[in-house]
Amino acid sequence: MAQPIQTAAYWDETADAYVMGAEPFTGQFCRDAVVLADIEPGMSLLDIATGPGALALAAAAAGANVTAIDFSTGMIDRLTVRSAGLAIEARQMDGQALDLPSDHFDRVCSVFGVPLFPDWRAGLAEMARVLRPGGLAVLGVAANPYGFGPNQLLAQARLTLWPDVAIDIGIPGMMVLDDGDRLIAALEAAGLVQVVLHSRTHDILLPADILGSDSAMIGSNPLIAGLSEDDRRAVIAQAETMLDRWREDDIIRMPGTAHLAVATKPTKTGFDAA
Repeated sequence: MAQPIQTAAYWDETADAYVMGAEPFTGQFCRDAVVLADIEPGMSLLDIATGPGALALAAAAAGANVTAIDFSTGMIDRLTVRSAGLAIEARQMDGQALDLPSDHFDRVCSVFGVPLFPDWRAGLAEMARVLRPGGLAVLGVAANPYGFGPNQLLAQARLTLWPDVAIDIGIPGMMVLDDGDRLIAALEAAGLVQVVLHSRTHDILLPADILGSDSAMIGSNPLIAGLSEDDRRAVIAQAETMLDRWREDDIIRMPGTAHLAVATKPTKTGFDAA
């Protein structure tokens, strides 16, 4: 069964909140990915699970002709407005089954999208299929299986309290691709070669009272939603003590680390690049 965060309806409803609250953080990794993509003017680039389009906008600024897809019409609507006059075609589409030709794009990128796919292996296979031989793919994934900000904090608090109790957030792609060796193996299984991992760390800014607010990031967070009331209070109390290291006056400046994997599509049959 798909988690709410794996549905288009979730992203349609949270598109504006994402632009305001999350994109200042996630957009930094999108810009890192564009640098690693080594774009030359006129190249074609596909951005899979574009969201409101941070990567697409950065790639267009670097001179690429961008096709940006997302299964959320809400996200595509926002990118369409933001990309007026730029070389960006925004289209609603499922990243697990792209309605796009094979061997077509010079660059294919996705940051934090594919690990959320119910069938993340299909997402990787589609990235490889539409990339032209010799082209580069860039994939961004969180370097932990829980995500960033409140999710990362609550997971760390739970593991501190109960180190022997595994946490399953019900999103298999995140639980697999957070590990560098497994990430490389997954990209190779999708048909890509010469996989190189890059680590990038950026800060996410949160309100100082994040744990005491009624924000949905905490109140309905799946990392505590299923706990008893006593356990829930214990996790939040533990998380509160952990926040001190990142507290700066009225904000929390919390670091988050991601893997950015760069891979190549072979130029001949098999797994040896020409």
